[in-house]
Amino acid sequence: MTKIMEQFLETLKQALPNSVDKEEVIREYEIHIEEKRIDMPHLTIDEIITQLGDPLDIAKQYEEVQPIAVRFVSRNFVFCNFMFFIIGSLLTVCYHLYEDSLLSEAWGLLAQIPLTIVIIYTVFWMMLGFEIGREYGLLGKQVFSKTVFISLIPNVLLMMMTLFHFIPTEWFQPILTPSFITICVIMTVLIYPISKLFYHIGVHRSV
Repeated sequence: MTKIMEQFLETLKQALPNSVDKEEVIREYEIHIEEKRIDMPHLTIDEIITQLGDPLDIAKQYEEVQPIAVRFVSRNFVFCNFMFFIIGSLLTVCYHLYEDSLLSEAWGLLAQIPLTIVIIYTVFWMMLGFEIGREYGLLGKQVFSKTVFISLIPNVLLMMMTLFHFIPTEWFQPILTPSFITICVIMTVLIYPISKLFYHIGVHRSV
C-alpha cells in the first residue's frame, strides 16, 4: 500500500459519517482500487487514487445517499417489479374470466414462451444492479440492497403461496409446469447474486 493510498483511506475513514459502516466502506474502496489496478495496468495506484477524487468530498456524499435512495427505490425498479406482478395478475384473471378477450390471447402467447419470460426477467435484475452501481458507484451499496430486498417481496410471497397451494396452481396453467416451477425457484435464489455481480460491474464503469 502506497503512502498516498494509505492517506486517502485514512482521511476517508475519519471523514465518513457515523451512520455508515466505515470499515465496510474502506474495504469496498480497497477492492475497487485493486480492480482498477488490474484493469488499468498502465496507471499507478497513486494515479488511480487521484482519479477517485478528494476523500472529504466522497465522505460528504455518504450523507446525501439516504434521501436519494428513497426516491430511487420508490420510483424506479421497485415500481417496475410490482407492475410485472400486477400485469401478470390481470392477465391471469382475464384468462379465466374472459376466454375470448385480447388479454386472454396474450396469456396464451406467454404460455408458449415461458423460458423467454425468465430470460427477460433475469435481464431486468441485471439492469437493476448495473444501473445502481453505475449511478451511485460505491456509495450505492445500501441503495442496491434496499432495492433488491423490497423488490423481492412479491416474488417470495407468490412463490411461497404457490408452493404451499394457497393459490391453486390450476390458475397458472399451462405455464406452471413442474419444470417451470423449479426454474422459478432457482432464479429467485439467484436473483440477489446475479444483481450483485452486475452492481459491481456498474461500480467499475462509474469511475
